[in-house]
Amino acid sequence: MKSLADLQLTRPLQVAFLALLFVCTAQLAWWLVDEVRYTADVQRRLTVAYEADAEAARAMLRAGVPRDEIARTNPALILGPGDTSVAIAPAVLERLRAQRFHRLNRYAWEGTFFLAVLLAAMAVVYRALRDEADLRRRQEEFLAAVSHELKSPLASLRLSLETLAMRDPASARRSELLGRSMADLNRLQRMIANILDVSRLSGHETRTAPERLVLSDEIGAVVAEMRDYASDHAARVHVDVPADLVIRADSEGVRTIVRNLVDNAIKATAGGGAVVVSAAHRDGRVGLEVSDNGVGFPSDEAARLFQKFYRARADARSGGTGLGLFLVRRCAQLDSATVAGRSDGPGKGATFTVSWPAPSERPA
Repeated sequence: MKSLADLQLTRPLQVAFLALLFVCTAQLAWWLVDEVRYTADVQRRLTVAYEADAEAARAMLRAGVPRDEIARTNPALILGPGDTSVAIAPAVLERLRAQRFHRLNRYAWEGTFFLAVLLAAMAVVYRALRDEADLRRRQEEFLAAVSHELKSPLASLRLSLETLAMRDPASARRSELLGRSMADLNRLQRMIANILDVSRLSGHETRTAPERLVLSDEIGAVVAEMRDYASDHAARVHVDVPADLVIRADSEGVRTIVRNLVDNAIKATAGGGAVVVSAAHRDGRVGLEVSDNGVGFPSDEAARLFQKFYRARADARSGGTGLGLFLVRRCAQLDSATVAGRSDGPGKGATFTVSWPAPSERPA
């Protein structure tokens, strides 16, 4: 759904473009009508001129002027056997009609081309302005989301620390408060890391340090650091990754991919869902899948999920900054990997797939 700001921008723009299109179309129609009238007038005047030449030729025949001389000076006329049998050559009349047709045809094509170029230019400008408005809206939503994401853990941290400072709680309660504080700090750390990674990876000159990695080790390290986070969301994370799968990629980039995909899946299944992390070797590539049975997303959003600041409708309700999947795609691109997401619809879970080229057997 468009925001009020989008509507305020696009509605006047649509009216202006429609007005410009109407004016240009009307001008083109008038141009063509005027050209039809002009060519008809030219054809009529030339025909009248040829008729006058024919009448003059008849007069010369009656005056005894030799036919050969009249024919030589009036090649557009046909002289019959009688003194008054003079007519305009059919080829001349046909040439006049052909010239008029070709002129009208040229003007019609030029006018149509002009109109097509105008429509294409208007479409490009309109799309650029619409995309700019959409990006601005997503940036505003991102700022609002970041503010919310920062505010919630900070408020929780403040409450936990104030509780610890004001009284000496029992050991179990102290452990609970410290655990909650660590979870809040980890949440802040992940969000800040994502923001910094976006800034670092957005440039075209970004460099990575690819190396041979055991995929199960990278995934295990990420899942281990997110165990408490998953527990807080009542999510069960199951890992099924063969120990012999090897890829050539940047270690930090792979962990960023896994961390964000697992984080999204945990949030999507908050309340007792299941997250499955699996990998396999297929057709010369190593594929990673992160599946969940959570909120899912409409199929028409699949192509936009990896845009910067874009949040699916489900993410907009459950939180998030709209940077996680952008980072997943960017890190995958830097390691020559592909990424895709699919879902059967809201409430039917989602699966995200990352596929790396399988490295050669010879160590680099």
